Amino acid sequence: MDVGEPRVQAEAERGQVPRRSLTPKVQLAIVGIMVALFVAAVLFGPTLFRLVTEQPAKQETVTEAEPGTFRPSPQQWNSLKIAPIQEQTFRDAHQTDGTIAIDDDMTTPVFSPYSGRVTKLFAKAGDKIEQGAPLLAVAASEFVQAQNDLISNAATLRTARAQLNMAQTNEKRQHDLYSAQGGALKDWQQSQVDLANSQGTLASAQIALTAVRNRLRILGKSPSEIAALEAAPDTTTLDPEAIVEAPIGGTVIARQVGLGQNIVSPANGGSTPVFQIGDLSKVWLVANAREVDAPLMRLGDPVEVRVLAFPDRIFSAKITYVGASIDASTHRLPVRAEVENPDRLLKPQMFASFTIITGPDATGPAVPEEAIVYEGDIARVWVAHKDRSLELRVIRTGRSANGMTLALEGVRAGESVVTSGAVFIDRAARGD
Repeated sequence: MDVGEPRVQAEAERGQVPRRSLTPKVQLAIVGIMVALFVAAVLFGPTLFRLVTEQPAKQETVTEAEPGTFRPSPQQWNSLKIAPIQEQTFRDAHQTDGTIAIDDDMTTPVFSPYSGRVTKLFAKAGDKIEQGAPLLAVAASEFVQAQNDLISNAATLRTARAQLNMAQTNEKRQHDLYSAQGGALKDWQQSQVDLANSQGTLASAQIALTAVRNRLRILGKSPSEIAALEAAPDTTTLDPEAIVEAPIGGTVIARQVGLGQNIVSPANGGSTPVFQIGDLSKVWLVANAREVDAPLMRLGDPVEVRVLAFPDRIFSAKITYVGASIDASTHRLPVRAEVENPDRLLKPQMFASFTIITGPDATGPAVPEEAIVYEGDIARVWVAHKDRSLELRVIRTGRSANGMTLALEGVRAGESVVTSGAVFIDRAARGD
């Protein structure tokens, strides 16, 4: 039995826990840990102190500001885009889109009055022509027949006139013989019948010739050309080709016929024009205005027209037609404006936009649209000051045009606003 056991037992009986001393190895480990902590405190203590003491200071430079203002850090400031507010004139105008079209009042579709084969073409699309200029030649049997009928009826008329002269002479001679009691009554009466027949024949010949002349007029021949045909000695001198001439002067907008093509006249059921001629010194702008803009469309109001081909040029026009009702399928109002086009720069089917001037101009501070932060119906901007602080202001907006908005209240010309990064600053100022 160990000599120490009675002592331990005695202490246990007294309710005391025996104390045990640390071994040398444990004591050495504790000393090592304390030395390591001391070295770490010496080496890293200043750095930790700066992190603890400087972080609140930095935080204060970013967020500490008066209510409604914000002072960004240098890095945040450099990332912003700032633009000055300038005075600008805004027009009371509304814009919609349309298409350049041919002025129907100055355009004519040309139909061939002859049916037949096209033998010659004298014009093409884009040509400028005068009234009466030849467009195409057609080998038309109806034209040849009309010429033959004209010559035949002209000859018949000449014969009828000669017969009438002879009948008048014979009737006078028989009347004189009968009056002198040198002739029989029946001979005089027969001469009167012959005279009446000659007069009827002449009238019929005149009617037939007039009908042929009218037919040639319908086919496009002028009175002088018809007179020249009547004077032809026989049908061998007639031209079998009929010439279709331009009814008006202008520009050939379209040619819808080819050489050798067989065409049909409207009298025989044809419905396709062979040419389209128009005066492009004036064109139409055809548009469909929104239903909400219908009250703004008034006859005679000036409009400004722009096309993609000439973005920097404005063409002046006036509204000449406003539809009587809204289109049922599109719920748009058809509107037409007449545009002066002396240089022929505007071409049919060009896309265009037109602006309707509906009121007087307004001048005031112009704020870039990207600078405005909307929250419901409230518009705000961040105003940048020279000390690199930002101030949030509520503005009342007016008209907008070309990326700028008229500020009726809240800012003035000469101040500057944040145009890029305004939403970020707005969130940063709120602490989001």
